[in-house]
Amino acid sequence: MVCNSLAVITDTDVFLFGFTLLLVFLLILISFFVATWVRRNAVSVCPYTGLPLRRGSELPYEGARKILQFVYDRQEYDNRIFDIKRAAICRETGRVFPNCVTWLDRIDVDWTFLKKRYPGNYVSWGSLTLEQQSAIRKLHDSLESFQTEISCPDPSPREATPKYALTKPGPLYVDIDTKTLLGWQLVPDSDFEVLIVQKPKKKF
Repeated sequence: MVCNSLAVITDTDVFLFGFTLLLVFLLILISFFVATWVRRNAVSVCPYTGLPLRRGSELPYEGARKILQFVYDRQEYDNRIFDIKRAAICRETGRVFPNCVTWLDRIDVDWTFLKKRYPGNYVSWGSLTLEQQSAIRKLHDSLESFQTEISCPDPSPREATPKYALTKPGPLYVDIDTKTLLGWQLVPDSDFEVLIVQKPKKKF
C-alpha cells in the first residue's frame, strides 16, 4: 500500500515562520545599531598626551595635502604614502598616526604604534651614551630633521615625561640592534608631524 500523505501547513506554522524571520531581522538591526554606538563612543587617546585623537578624515584639505605631499616627496619605500582617512591626529602635538582606523571605524592607537610603524626594539635617543650617539650618526647621512637636542634619558618610549614627550619635533627612537631610526619630523609650513623611518646608509 502506498501512502500519499502530504504535510499539512497550519496557520500556526505560518505564524512561527514569519515571527522567526522578523526576529532575525530585528537582531541584525539591533546589532548594527549597537556596533554603530560602540564605534562612535569608543575613544582612543594619544599615547603622548592621554587626550582624544582626531580623525584624519576631519582634516581640512590643505592640511591633509601638506602631510601627504611631505611623505610623497621623500620617495622612500619605508616612508610610503598612506590613506589619510585611516589615520588619526593628536590635537595637541599634530602627530599623525597612520593606519589606525579599524573596520568598525574606531581609532585604535597604543604604544605598539612604534613597532607597527616599523618592527624593532626601540629606545629613546637620550638614553644612549655620547659614544653610542656618535657611532650612530656616522652610520646615517644626516639626523638634522630629527629631535636630537631634547631627549628623555629613560630608554622606554612610554616613560618620557611631558618635557620630552611634547617637544617639537617629537622624540627620536633607535633600534640598537639594527641602528634604524624612527622619529617624528615636522611637516613644512604646518603644525603636523610624521613618524619617519631612516635606515643606516651602510652595513656595520
